Amino acid sequence: MISVIIPAYNEENVIARCLNNILRGINHSDLEIFVVCNGCIDRTMEIAEQYGPPVKAVSILQSSKIAALNTGDALATSFPRFYIDADVEISGYALQKVAKQLESPEVLAAAPALQVNLSHSSWAVKSFYAVWTSLPYFSRGDMIGSGVYALSEEGRKRFDTFPDIIADDAFVRLLFTREERETVHDCNFAIHAPTNLNNLIKIKTRSRFGRTILHKQFPSLQQDQDTTSFSAFRLLAKKPFLLPAMAVYLYVQVQTKRHTRRKLATADFSTWERDESSRPPVSWDTGKRP
Repeated sequence: MISVIIPAYNEENVIARCLNNILRGINHSDLEIFVVCNGCIDRTMEIAEQYGPPVKAVSILQSSKIAALNTGDALATSFPRFYIDADVEISGYALQKVAKQLESPEVLAAAPALQVNLSHSSWAVKSFYAVWTSLPYFSRGDMIGSGVYALSEEGRKRFDTFPDIIADDAFVRLLFTREERETVHDCNFAIHAPTNLNNLIKIKTRSRFGRTILHKQFPSLQQDQDTTSFSAFRLLAKKPFLLPAMAVYLYVQVQTKRHTRRKLATADFSTWERDESSRPPVSWDTGKRP
């Protein structure tokens, strides 16, 4: 059986889309799905409850993704175990393909290939992702995270509970060597990119800030994301046609560094930069935009 944990904080606009995609093309008896609403004040819990088995809606008072992940882990009974953000799209077929890959004793952590939905994004956002998705971090074949990752039973033994951090996906990824984690390329999941540059800078600031705090708390975990400006310049030497897009990418890098330094200087650990532009309302029964 596949266990799925979906932490959800005020995700009434997208939780149906997430669940509907997961439930298509897979035997529901092979699934247990825990939607862990953490501090929700919207209809996320109500919508998730309407599904019934294999979806189980749980509510906790604390507005914390980490608390939601740990709550879901305590309830889950099976492996492999998927940790999925509520705003991504992933099919039951993709879950099965990744689960099959995790049957190999050499693979302890895995995820489908990432697709970025840019259909509602500005030119600047599209330019950023043209560079971002061309970096070695994505092309090596060992990228997990960015909204979805799965662990085998043996892989889950690498840590006890999730620590109180922002970058849970980076924490998990860095527990494994490149040989122990794998991107499954014959299936995919989709994230919805922000519509504009300001919202992109918000979420990339959160990501950079999370990685910075992770490194401070766990300095022994070697950073290997390889999305630095130096990597971008090396990419430009190979793909000079990306020059206009590179200017946007480097601008975002500079801005997120500046915002991260400010957050560190002011000890701002509570503000959660979230992009609402990629969370348009969807119908709970179809998972599509009305």
